[in-house]
Amino acid sequence: MKFIHLSDLHIHTRQNDNQDAFSLLRFVSKAYPDHRLIITGDIADDGTIEQFENAYELFKPFVGKVFICPGNHDFGAAGNFYSYERAVHFDDILAKPLSQGGTFKGDSTPVVNILKDDNREMMLIALDSNLETEQPFDFACGEIGESQLNALNTILSTVQNAGMVKVLFVHHHPFVRNNPFMELIDAKALAKTIYNRVDLVLFGHKHEMGEWKNRYGAKYVLASDNSPGKDYAAKEITIDQEGVSVNAIPIRGGV
Repeated sequence: MKFIHLSDLHIHTRQNDNQDAFSLLRFVSKAYPDHRLIITGDIADDGTIEQFENAYELFKPFVGKVFICPGNHDFGAAGNFYSYERAVHFDDILAKPLSQGGTFKGDSTPVVNILKDDNREMMLIALDSNLETEQPFDFACGEIGESQLNALNTILSTVQNAGMVKVLFVHHHPFVRNNPFMELIDAKALAKTIYNRVDLVLFGHKHEMGEWKNRYGAKYVLASDNSPGKDYAAKEITIDQEGVSVNAIPIRGGV
C-alpha cells in the first residue's frame, strides 16, 4: 500500500484561484494512479458550500482512495470563529460522499477506516483537532478533547491484530508550544494516549514540511507543507511486508 500525504489545499470559491490544486491532483492521479491520499485539513479556505463543492469535484477521481480530516479553515470563517454550520457542510459535501466511515461535526469520535492489501492490514484514524470557540485569537489553536481522546484510547486498546499498522492523522501541529495562535492545547494528553501505540502521525497547519523519527513511540511523524507546497513535493508512505518507509516524491511535472 502506498499513500501520499497532502495538506492545506485552501480551495477557493473561484475556480480560477484553484489552478495549483487542480494541477496537483491531476498530476498525482496520472503519476501515482495506485496511491491513496491522506489530506490533513484546511481543504477549503473559508468553509463555504461552494468551496466544499469545488473540493469534491477535484476529489472525485479519488473516491474510495482519499482520506480527510478537517482544519480550522474548514470549520471556521477565514480560519477563525468556529461555525457548526460549516462543520455540517464539511460532513455533508465531503466526508459522507467520500465514504470516510464517519463524520466530524460536534463532539465526534475518531473516524476509522480499516484497509487490507497483500496480507497487510492497517487502520487509518482521523481526528477533529479544531477548538470549538468563537474567539478569533483562539480558534487557530487545536484541541482533541477528552471525549475524543477517550474514544481513541478505546480504539487502540481493542486492536486485535498485533501486526496492524496504525496511522493517526490530525490537522494541528502537536509540537507547537507557547504559541497562542497555533498550539494543540492538549498535546500532552494526545502524546500519552498514543505513546508506543501508533506507527505514524500525520498533520499540517503550519505550512512547513517536516519529518521526525521515533517520536511519541511512532516510527514516523510527518508534517505536510501547504500542498502543492514551496518545493512541489510530498511524502510518500509505503506499507509492505518489510514494514513502513517514507520518501519524498515530486507532485508536479510533465505527466
